[in-house]
Amino acid sequence: MGAKGGMATAAGTAVLVYLVLSGRLCGDAAGDEDQTISAAVSAAVEARRRRRKEEAGRARRRGARARRWPERAPAGWGEAAAAAARTVRYTYGETLGKWPLGEIAFGLKYYMRQQGNLQHEYAGSNSQLLEGPVVKEELISLLGYLKLCMYFSKKPYKVFMEFSGYDESDVLIKKSKARLMKPSFTVVRDRSAKCFLLFIRGAISVKDRLTAATGAEVPFHHVVTQDGHVSKLVLGHAHCGMVVAARWIANQAIPCLNEAVAQFPDYGVKIIGHSMGAGIAAILAYILRENEKLSSSTCLAFGPAACMTWDLAESGKDFITTIVNRNDLVPSFGKVSAAKLRTEVMASSWVHDLREQIQQTRFLGFVNRSVSFIRSHVPFVSDPRSKVVDVDMLVPNSSEADQVKPSSNSDAVVKKRHAIACWSCVAAQKHSIDSAKHGTHDITNQTDVNVKAEKTDIETAQLVSISMEELDLQESDNDDDTDRGENEPALNETDEDQAVELLETLTDNPHEPSSSSSQSQDPPQLYPPGRIMHMVGLPSSSEPNSTSEQGEEVVALYETPRHLYSKIRLARSMIREHYMPKYIRTMELLIDKLVAEEEEEDIDDDHRLGSL
Repeated sequence: MGAKGGMATAAGTAVLVYLVLSGRLCGDAAGDEDQTISAAVSAAVEARRRRRKEEAGRARRRGARARRWPERAPAGWGEAAAAAARTVRYTYGETLGKWPLGEIAFGLKYYMRQQGNLQHEYAGSNSQLLEGPVVKEELISLLGYLKLCMYFSKKPYKVFMEFSGYDESDVLIKKSKARLMKPSFTVVRDRSAKCFLLFIRGAISVKDRLTAATGAEVPFHHVVTQDGHVSKLVLGHAHCGMVVAARWIANQAIPCLNEAVAQFPDYGVKIIGHSMGAGIAAILAYILRENEKLSSSTCLAFGPAACMTWDLAESGKDFITTIVNRNDLVPSFGKVSAAKLRTEVMASSWVHDLREQIQQTRFLGFVNRSVSFIRSHVPFVSDPRSKVVDVDMLVPNSSEADQVKPSSNSDAVVKKRHAIACWSCVAAQKHSIDSAKHGTHDITNQTDVNVKAEKTDIETAQLVSISMEELDLQESDNDDDTDRGENEPALNETDEDQAVELLETLTDNPHEPSSSSSQSQDPPQLYPPGRIMHMVGLPSSSEPNSTSEQGEEVVALYETPRHLYSKIRLARSMIREHYMPKYIRTMELLIDKLVAEEEEEDIDDDHRLGSL
């Protein structure tokens, strides 16, 4: 095809050149000949345009296939290595590639202190308090499944079997060794509950963490069937690594589960997981329910990651139960929510607070003044590539732009480069803020509007414009002088367009548009799946029907709306409270509280009956 296209291009070019030269040699030709030449030129230009559009379309399709994330688990070490390398690049780009060191080290801590404890937001008017004997029995059942999940994830398989009381005949599948996008899981038969339990391990090993870090959003759709017919199609996106892992588990488990359910028709299927395992379990529940024999499958997700879009998460409220512990970070952590958090951190005044702390500390203040003195007197120390970094270099500072003098060429070059480098960082931060704002525009009716971020954008733009005016760059003056010195006549627009088209027709080197002009699609917001039950720790004074002493924290269970998890709420215990022992401890406290309330109600009933 390439050789034929080249020959056709060469032939068309030769004909066109012949027509043009013949028209010039003949002088004033007839009107028919002029029309023939014009038609030939137009036809050649139109053919060139069509061929260029086809080539651009093929290039876009090839690029889309190359950028597409994997849809299945790696089959060999080569695919695994390629997927791991891409995951590492993606993770770096979303974390350290966007978050400066100052914001991570100081900004998050300052914003956390400024934000305070926000657990009361989960107990707001839109949340429903869950209490009573039915809730107590459900919590006792959930606690038993969570302990089984912890023993499978943290202990050797033999210890898990001894704790659960299962024997070898109850084990249907055992995959103890995890690989990239192939998590460890097991399927056992629980005779007492008349259920087949599928446990999925969370992110324990390095390969598990790479699976969890493959957080790109990929299309994932759920087909709802009723009486053997498709009744609804739910469209959405989900976490790439978890979708691939869920499909791999489904391929391994569906044949075995179909045989088991056919042998024990009164048994159900329950999928259980924690953290990454909970997100995979939720996605796997959607896949299994599309199978006719497994359409009654349910899922218990303890501290799941934000793994699917709103419509998918809402459609699973009937068969997925999500349990969240206090300040657990994972259910609300995603790309969009992290971008929102960065916007809020940048809008806070953490830099000024850090400067005040340094000035109040005698030793740090002396070091800061010494470094500032050296940077102001030694030119090479003020280079942004220097290893010496103080608080003034954590954010761009426009004070050095005032020192630029047009008369001193050498000093101007050094300081102009420093100022431009600093303000390029500001421009990058502003671009990330804008992208974060546009990426979250579709859910602003569910979350609080961040006014501080808009003020930061305006102030940053003003500072950048002022700094660029103060730089007084000489390059622009030279360009103006050059432009004023040009006296050549300019072509009109029609002649210029024809010249460009003719040049592109005669040569095989068209001018391609820049790829940076195409806007990337904004990432969708991900949420935890199903019905959400949040164990909230509140002061005793703010908890209704509380009998504890003043100042103690009381645990209550709320069914919370999903939009609360579109925002990251920082807390000192947000990582610690994600682990399963903390979940178990909070559930035990909650069960003890419900038992005590039930006993008090029984005593009150006995007193009322005695008085009668």
